[in-house]
Amino acid sequence: MTNTAALTVKSRKNLMYYINSAVTILIMFGFGYLPALEPITPLGMKVLGIFIALLYGWTFVDQVWPSILGMIALSLTGYMSLNKLMAAGFGSNTIMLMWFMLLIAALVDSAGVSKFLATYFITRKPVLGKPWALITTFFFTTFIISAMTSTVPAIIVCWGILYSIIKQLGYKAGDSFTSFMVVGVVFCCLIGLSLLPWKTVQMVVLGMFETMAGYKIDYLKYVAVTFPVSIAAIMLYVLVGKFVFKPDVKKLEQVTKDSFDPNDLKIDYKQKIIIGLLCALVFFLLIPSLLPGSWAVTKVLKGLGAHGIAFLVLGILVFLRFDGISMINIRKCAGQMQWDSIYLTAAMLPFANALNAEATGINSFLIEKFNILFSGISPFLFIFLVIIIAMIATQFMNNAICGGIMFPIIYPFAVAINVDAGMITVLMIYCLVMAVLTPAASPMAALMFANNEWVTTKEVYKYITPGIFIVFVSVCLVGIPVAYMIF
Repeated sequence: MTNTAALTVKSRKNLMYYINSAVTILIMFGFGYLPALEPITPLGMKVLGIFIALLYGWTFVDQVWPSILGMIALSLTGYMSLNKLMAAGFGSNTIMLMWFMLLIAALVDSAGVSKFLATYFITRKPVLGKPWALITTFFFTTFIISAMTSTVPAIIVCWGILYSIIKQLGYKAGDSFTSFMVVGVVFCCLIGLSLLPWKTVQMVVLGMFETMAGYKIDYLKYVAVTFPVSIAAIMLYVLVGKFVFKPDVKKLEQVTKDSFDPNDLKIDYKQKIIIGLLCALVFFLLIPSLLPGSWAVTKVLKGLGAHGIAFLVLGILVFLRFDGISMINIRKCAGQMQWDSIYLTAAMLPFANALNAEATGINSFLIEKFNILFSGISPFLFIFLVIIIAMIATQFMNNAICGGIMFPIIYPFAVAINVDAGMITVLMIYCLVMAVLTPAASPMAALMFANNEWVTTKEVYKYITPGIFIVFVSVCLVGIPVAYMIF
């Protein structure tokens, strides 16, 4: 591309940015002057306009400044003062937990822990020389790393290990094994992203749930549903690979421990401490649900809350010093954080209450209009429709935004037809994370579609489309029955 052409593209992008920004601002401050649609009140029209503007701005412009302007605009409606909105958003436990978790994930990513874990598990004797055992172990390792750290770095690390194996064994781009594995890494990382409740999308929707329902979804219950679904999905993907796609895996019999860089199997004391603290973090976040409420340790952990436990682990990492250097460089790690997600969540949380408030009439309007779709249907059919809608919608827009649109709609209906709101929320979140069928669906999808050196777009769809169907089957056959037992 010539310099002139490049400048033209940049100018067009700049122009579209300002056009979309103008549209965002126009909707935000102009929609409220339209005649109110009963039972929405004039206040509700203003709140709805700001919310629509946020969704538009987050999708086509940016996630930071629309969030800031949206909170200011909401305060100008008289619904709530800006001080209270800031406290409900940025001062919430959800934002605190998100901030601490993102910092810890940035530390783990920068410490080389992910590469060690990936190499360690696939060099165990029981899997070496057994192609499908090695593939299964590799996929489950990818899943664990993504769940415990950050998804995009997990993909990059696992791809790097995969490429070295591919090159060593003589596979090349375009081979069925290469394509199956490259796409499989992304698939398993997305499954890992769904597992734990303190990832970005989960915290956005769970924060809205807490705001609207008035109580938290138990973390252990969340994992009790997502874990068996995840195991089922990965195993089904492996089985489909083995018996349907049938890639040539015979060369994997040649893989030995010597096939890997010995340095990747070395772990220093800092990495051991990080792994230990990471395991402790997950343990202490989940264990209060299992211990008797009368025990002192249970009272302490529940008193700290999830954000307090994460804060404590972060404090330990800052406290520990080796050779005069702190275990964690907060300034460096803060630069790697997803600040746009923090601003989006901080703005989304106050709107959960506003959309549900009686004074706005929005909740009543949604129930009235969506009665056409949901009225008279069975609880199971309702859950089925929510799963289908979530899995389709998330392929075309940011999954956190998609959750912000869907949750205020499905929550009142779940309550009205006696479907446990916590159960349907967990299942919906799991489906929302599976955003991978289009490059715009998620950063993970964009990374996969851009990896044309190793996999073509046609091959991506060949392997990832069945993967999405596998997730859908796993949620229906495993997730729904387990969720009914848990909630």
